[in-house]
Amino acid sequence: MAQIFLNSAVAVLIASAFLTTAISALRSEDRSLGKVPVKVRAQRRRNIDRGS
Repeated sequence: MAQIFLNSAVAVLIASAFLTTAISALRSEDRSLGKVPVKVRAQRRRNIDRGS
């Protein structure tokens, strides 16, 4: 009986963690639409003639 109760409690905790994550992801969707500044490093081309 105790094992069933513990398994149920663990299932409820996992479900609540999943729902919390899903809700926070949906609420932060508005923030993801904004432009985020990203630094792009210039790639150096080394050994261009290596394959030919």
